[in-house]
Amino acid sequence: MTQPAVSTRIRELEEAIGQTLFVRQGRGIAITLEGREFVSQAEQVLEQVERLSASVSAKTATGVVRIGASSMCLDVVAALASHLSVKMPNVSFDLVLERAGALLELLEARKLDVGILSGPVDLSRFTCLSLGYDRLLWVALPEVLAKIEANTEAGVKHWLEGVAIWCFHRHSFLWFDSTRELNALGVNLNQVNSVDNNLAAMHIVMSGGGVGLLSERMIGRELAAGNLLPVPGLPPSKDIEFVIACLKESSSHILSEVMNAAVELSELRRVSHPWQAAGHRP
Repeated sequence: MTQPAVSTRIRELEEAIGQTLFVRQGRGIAITLEGREFVSQAEQVLEQVERLSASVSAKTATGVVRIGASSMCLDVVAALASHLSVKMPNVSFDLVLERAGALLELLEARKLDVGILSGPVDLSRFTCLSLGYDRLLWVALPEVLAKIEANTEAGVKHWLEGVAIWCFHRHSFLWFDSTRELNALGVNLNQVNSVDNNLAAMHIVMSGGGVGLLSERMIGRELAAGNLLPVPGLPPSKDIEFVIACLKESSSHILSEVMNAAVELSELRRVSHPWQAAGHRP
């Protein structure tokens, strides 16, 4: 709403109840004693309305939930859509795939209702539920790794100088941690390619396009089958926690249903690796 529209609504409310709820204070406004009491009573009414709405069968819920997600969590979205298509058949999804920072901006701008993402989240602005943990591995095809001259730090560095490297987007909060090991090996970071979609990075690596930093859970089957192998000398990332988030003031019984279902359906690891708490890597 625009500022004049907000002012009009406040004036109409004050006229309707016959009380002054706000007073000017410098360049801003302050709530009055009557205003605080009004807010207290209004919150109780709104809670009752919310409980009444939640008591209505989910089958009657309608609308479109605008959901944003990291490409690393598409299986959560798929399970969520399948589950809710039965529980809330008249609710559909508009899905946006973006990196975490962009998803938070879209949530702030109210262009998304919920977001599935990783990284730091302002808990004063957002309601978050943990979905679990994942980590990232540097991997490549066996035939690509076979070109390493020697399984030593010098051999790996020399090999990396002649292979395409795919990493997270440079504006991602993961970029610095992701390139730390490359930097330690003396790899020129200017030669590192960035991609903001882990699914796309996986496709590139599986097509023989070089080495990539991929979700351990996403490539679990390929690792087990030996179709992808970890790059020697490049250890996995620290554990990354994923959450489902919405703006605190945007919560509703439909969004609560969506968020709680996502937690129940998530197959992300629920606890961090024990070696993470000890502060070292295997």
